[in-house]
Amino acid sequence: MATLRKVKKIKRINYFNVSLGVLLISISLFVLSNLFLRSHQTSLSLQTQNTMALVNQLIAENEALEVEIAQLSNYDRIIALAKEEGLTLVQGNVISIKDGE
Repeated sequence: MATLRKVKKIKRINYFNVSLGVLLISISLFVLSNLFLRSHQTSLSLQTQNTMALVNQLIAENEALEVEIAQLSNYDRIIALAKEEGLTLVQGNVISIKDGE
């Protein structure tokens, strides 16, 4: 009678399947990262537009305030308000200050 031998099979790595799996994983990671980057870029663009709109609004508000300051600091207006309060102008007490001093 013949004896039965158990033959051990050595499992070899199928490089094609491994490389195909790595390729599929890398493609899926590329697609996911591409989608994430596009959505992030869109949100950054939206934030930039909102910030620029706010900056433009603040510039317009500053210009309006500068005009209002110029109107309120008019010499004739100040003299008229002083006269209404009963104040008089004494030339000896006037001190002139130039811009930048």
